[in-house]
Amino acid sequence: MRKLAVLIFLNLMLFTAVAQQRPHYSQYVQNMSVLNPAVTGLNSGKDLRFGLRTQWQGLENAPKTSYVSFSMPISFGGDMANYRSNDLGVTEPQTRDDSFDYTASMPHHSFGALFINDKAGPLNRMTGNFTYAYHLAIGDRANLSVGVGLGLNRLGLDAQSLIFDEPGDPVVANAGQINKFTPDLNAGVYFYSANYYIGASMQQIIKNKLAFDGAFNTGKEVAHYFLTGGYQFWIGNDFSLTPSVMLKVVSPLPKAFDLNLKFAYRDIFWVGGGYRKNDAFFGNVGFNIAKIVGVGYAYDYTTSQLRTASSGSHEISLRLLF
Repeated sequence: MRKLAVLIFLNLMLFTAVAQQRPHYSQYVQNMSVLNPAVTGLNSGKDLRFGLRTQWQGLENAPKTSYVSFSMPISFGGDMANYRSNDLGVTEPQTRDDSFDYTASMPHHSFGALFINDKAGPLNRMTGNFTYAYHLAIGDRANLSVGVGLGLNRLGLDAQSLIFDEPGDPVVANAGQINKFTPDLNAGVYFYSANYYIGASMQQIIKNKLAFDGAFNTGKEVAHYFLTGGYQFWIGNDFSLTPSVMLKVVSPLPKAFDLNLKFAYRDIFWVGGGYRKNDAFFGNVGFNIAKIVGVGYAYDYTTSQLRTASSGSHEISLRLLF
């Protein structure tokens, strides 16, 4: 029984004290929907994305995260019925000349979905959110969007993978998967134009208790606050350099931040990297094909004390834009 309590405590600490209630991402700049529901329907067309991340390779039972996101702008009729489809959402400029011609999207509604599966040892967390955002034009070249995500969490404990000092422990005897379902609510705002963006979001607004069948009440969910921003500088007509930053606040942990730098050629190919405070340096590379398919890869070099046991983290992503 003691070993079970220790195991659950350590894993809940992984989800709380190490801020793993929400996964790390190294390619969130390419898919901000994992942080902020206000980006739902930002781009013209139907936007489908997949991601897979293996955290801290070499460390047994380290987190593994996968996600699927989808979003699209919607016309409800009325005045919007007269909009052309490419008036709803924006197209990212590929060149400096494109940025001069950039115009804000018409005001519109957007709907989407985000599904995340995050597994760490015997704990598995699945989150499904339906997202909504409204995009308002601010002048001719900027938009302000406000978004919410509402859904459900399933926190599961695989009791069969636990080892006990006393066989047949009565607490989880004959138990396979123990599940706890809780509501999930996120919200955010996003201000964007041709060359810059500023966003703020809050995840886990509902602070649910972390417990299994009332037997273990060792923790609770905590709110995660994110502040993001970036600016794109053009080098000639075809090349761009985009520094960006993300500030993350998860009480009672110290404030954390990511610094990123992306170098791109006409939004066809990009390479970049960044630093996550007290955690890792990371690099990423990616390319787009015919503005329809995008592929990305990121590698994290661990700088924390886990570097003695971990060879780093890997993350791949795929985007389909219809």
